[in-house]
Amino acid sequence: MNELIEVTYTSDAGSILPELQWHEEIIVNEDAVTFLRNGKTPDTKVNAGTWNVQTDEKTLQALFSALKNVDCANIKRIEPTDPPDGGGTETYILRFADETTCSLYFDPGTSYENGDFVVKPVQNFMQALAFPPEALNRYID
Repeated sequence: MNELIEVTYTSDAGSILPELQWHEEIIVNEDAVTFLRNGKTPDTKVNAGTWNVQTDEKTLQALFSALKNVDCANIKRIEPTDPPDGGGTETYILRFADETTCSLYFDPGTSYENGDFVVKPVQNFMQALAFPPEALNRYID
């Protein structure tokens, strides 16, 4: 069995003003959680930065345990028949010790058969995170 070594969640703003568009990443490995956010233009109003997010070993182990038996071959992308205009994107990336990855890229209207085996554990993990106060606001006041 190939060992899972990192989980990355990314999200990008949809159709909003360029100076308000953002890109966020939550990178989780077995001993740390890092949160990154940046804007997409030089005149960005995004609260950009890189922050360490505190969590405990038990919570990290629970995430990796929930994802270790995911069979990426059984996850199938379902394209929308009529994709909606605009909207943000989300990506879930599982990286393994042999440098292979399993990626779920959710652009507007896309879904995945069996995708919940990845999405639910990652979403549950992220909802339990306590982000540093300076990272809470997405935009600069």
